[in-house]
Amino acid sequence: MSNILIAGCGDLGSGLAEELVSKDHNVTGIRRTGSIFPKDVQGITGDLLNINPSLLPDVDVVFLIMTPNGRNEAAYRSAYFDTAQVIIQRYQHVAKPPHVFFVSSTSVYGQSQGEWIDDNTAAEPTSATASVLLDTEQVLASVLPSVAVRCSGIYGSGRFRLLEKIERGEAWGENSWTNRVHRDDVVSALVMLTELALENECFPEHVIVTDQTPVSMWEVKLWLATQLGADIAMNNIDDFTPRSGKRIQGQFLFSKGWRPNFPSYASGYQSLLLEYQQQKAN
Repeated sequence: MSNILIAGCGDLGSGLAEELVSKDHNVTGIRRTGSIFPKDVQGITGDLLNINPSLLPDVDVVFLIMTPNGRNEAAYRSAYFDTAQVIIQRYQHVAKPPHVFFVSSTSVYGQSQGEWIDDNTAAEPTSATASVLLDTEQVLASVLPSVAVRCSGIYGSGRFRLLEKIERGEAWGENSWTNRVHRDDVVSALVMLTELALENECFPEHVIVTDQTPVSMWEVKLWLATQLGADIAMNNIDDFTPRSGKRIQGQFLFSKGWRPNFPSYASGYQSLLLEYQQQKAN
């Protein structure tokens, strides 16, 4: 049994907390608003930036799973870089610093000409928000034993934005490569990383979490439109080859035995489509 802090106990953090509690770990969760936490999780409600670091418990593992209030540089810096400073302040001088897993994003790879990306590819952020993520990864790694968990586009229960856009008939825009991972598979990856950390596994500075199946965005939209009975809104039906984006695969987690339960968008979106249609019917 170990002590674990989940800073950012929203949808993803709550799913992780439930799994870790089921494995008999002591879990403390922090969320910005709301007082409902998973069963048997010690909850703290408040903005991490305003919480006295001394109130954070002694732990073996920390997860930093933040969500910015906007998609601009200032919002990202507040959500990621500034909260990382709180974690550093609290744990940098303890006798045995905890393992820190920072849930980052594959957006730090700015490559966008169809390149193949893997755990050994250098990050080349091309946006201000991606640069903040990389800065956060680096500042944590400079002080604490930390790993950046770079997730591709997360989808899953309750995440209906793409379905809604397709059903409204919004133009699909230029085709590109897209990379996805189901929320439940991110949870299982984080659980595995916890177990490896508690076994004193040696980690790389970052790991990629993705379903290993890069795909054309138009292929995803065409499949979803067919399932939804929506209009096909391609700009040019003859221009199906992606002209931008990247194709991402990760090796580290696979080398440790992790496998996604949803290895492609088609398997992952089945239950989401059903949930979406049930919600519309109610």
